Amino acid sequence: MRLLIDHQIFSSVSHKLSEIAREISRIKAPILVNAEPTLNGALSMAPIEAALLDSRMPYKRRFSYSQPEYNPSLRIFDGPEENSIINTDEIRFSISTTTVEGLRGLHGDSRKGPLSTVAQAHVLGQELSPSSKRLRRMRPWVLSGNWISDSFDNSYDPVYSSLRDFLSTEGSISVVPVTEVKFPDEINYPWLSQGDIEDASRDWESMGQGQREEVMDRLALPSMSSNHPSTSRIEELLWHCIVGTNWNSDLASQVSKARTIMEKKSPKEGASCIADLLVSQGIL
Repeated sequence: MRLLIDHQIFSSVSHKLSEIAREISRIKAPILVNAEPTLNGALSMAPIEAALLDSRMPYKRRFSYSQPEYNPSLRIFDGPEENSIINTDEIRFSISTTTVEGLRGLHGDSRKGPLSTVAQAHVLGQELSPSSKRLRRMRPWVLSGNWISDSFDNSYDPVYSSLRDFLSTEGSISVVPVTEVKFPDEINYPWLSQGDIEDASRDWESMGQGQREEVMDRLALPSMSSNHPSTSRIEELLWHCIVGTNWNSDLASQVSKARTIMEKKSPKEGASCIADLLVSQGIL
């Protein structure tokens, strides 16, 4: 795997994440990793836990909205950034969502987007355990924090696109149309009738480019009369599906499964279940 921290998107947090990794590796006592009992919290917890396990570093896990009083600790949360504390009495770190420049437009204009705690957690995990097999298996999930962000429903997300291109270039993911996903979750396509995607996929391999364009146009057309999902999300759902190695479904479908788990269980149980599955299997 290429080093995520070298990607320019992480330039504003790279020093902080490297410092946290160094301190966690240095200390002897188990560190408490505390994340909110939400889907974002679970997706952020998993890569850090995977790295700690593969590097055999002692740790404790907790899903809570409260700021941990335990020392040393790492807090993952959605909110204003907190300063790290490192002194003789306390070692406390935090990771929170921040806004960064994702890409630059044709005229050099800055296009910004959210840098999720999930993406930052994957960077930290790789800093803690560069050769982690669990992290390698979980690599496509780097994108999941931005995928579940509300920003995707309002506008184009340049951070997501930049990270997607990075993962595609290194070979961690394939970016394919929905017709090439074996088992897409049709719940993500509310503007289509049941079976529409299956029908479109049936003869996909034998179609020419022109036929394929017609099929994709037919899948997209009904969405034009609806304000939800957003145009940018529809584009990703139809043309840019994220598929990991040996995956039968795409990332959006995996996230849908995760949402179902959160709905059926209590927040802490749901978050724990998702983190456990990702750490142990890399997929839901």
